Amino acid sequence: MGKSKNKAPEYPTTTVNTGLFGSSTTSQYGTTYSPTKFQKNLVGVTENNAVNALNNYLNPDYESADYRRGDAYYTNKMNSQLQNNYLNPALSRNLLRGSTASDIMRGFASDLAASEYERQNDYRDQQLQNYMAAMMPYTTIYDMQKGATGLSSNLANSIAQYIAPSIPPFDLDPSG
Repeated sequence: MGKSKNKAPEYPTTTVNTGLFGSSTTSQYGTTYSPTKFQKNLVGVTENNAVNALNNYLNPDYESADYRRGDAYYTNKMNSQLQNNYLNPALSRNLLRGSTASDIMRGFASDLAASEYERQNDYRDQQLQNYMAAMMPYTTIYDMQKGATGLSSNLANSIAQYIAPSIPPFDLDPSG
């Protein structure tokens, strides 16, 4: 093989600093991304929240204060609606006897207990929503990083393509 008279062009090094979205540097060795302090903090908070939310979704704790508080709220709301909107008006108009109202309340309490499974599913769905909400900032940071590295890489490729035609062809003549 002969010596080439010209050296192959080096791949340019480019840096794109987008400010809020971080910076990216592309060289012949690849592309690196430098997140902002805000992005680093957001990813840290997001990872903590996402891990907790995913754990709550996969292993819902129906004895937790959150679940019990929601369950008590639902039960109290349903009981007060039944009493205030139906039983009390019927009792005050003598359309219902007290013993019948008591029977209705017992039946209603039984129905509330039977709907526990539905409330547990609703709670689990809520935990999934919490997880998805916790992951949103994480995917946003990923999109920012992908955009910044894409800008840097495309800029370096554009410069390399612009420089390449101005280099004379290599001389591969073995006599050198």
